Amino acid sequence: MTDHADKTDEQLAKQCQQGSLDAFEELVQRHEARLFNFLCQKAPRREDAEDLAQHTFINAWQRIKQYRSESSFATWLYTIARNLTISYYRKHGKVTHCELEAAEPHLVERETPADALSEIEEHAALWQTAREALKEEAFDVLWMKYKEQLSIAEIATVLNRTEISVKVMLHRARKKLGHVLEDSSDQEVAPEPHPEPFPNLNKQIAFTQGGTTCSV
Repeated sequence: MTDHADKTDEQLAKQCQQGSLDAFEELVQRHEARLFNFLCQKAPRREDAEDLAQHTFINAWQRIKQYRSESSFATWLYTIARNLTISYYRKHGKVTHCELEAAEPHLVERETPADALSEIEEHAALWQTAREALKEEAFDVLWMKYKEQLSIAEIATVLNRTEISVKVMLHRARKKLGHVLEDSSDQEVAPEPHPEPFPNLNKQIAFTQGGTTCSV
């Protein structure tokens, strides 16, 4: 098999358009775990999430010539996945989500394995709270921004919304989640004020509207 490790997703997609199955297999290996984790938020069972992931990749291969490198391959892939889940909801109605996988934190040095495990568990609990507290689209915005590291423009493409709309949704979702976490901490003995999640958001989503600069 050809070594594709040094190629970008977009370069691999171009090879796929020329008929390379090896290149597509590399794309699947790069994205399947993250895509499955995302689809677990949409399906009642792990088996259903696996089926949705498989259909997403099948659709991506069948429509690969429609892909345009102006957007990232990940954005295009998540757009397909989200459209498939909309069709799934129309067929099956509202569902109870399957168990959320532990969301990995950013990979940084830890003093001990126990420290790393503790942070992973905290991240998993945060995402579980977010899923329970937020509406589906608001959760998707947070997930794509902080778990998938998609840009505002890429999220707007996936959701078929304007960038300003995504920024507002992101701000509101983060604010609501912060209130939920604060309310939860109030039930503990002598709690410290709970910081808002995703503290770097203010720098990331400042925008200008109507001539007034807003930082949300």
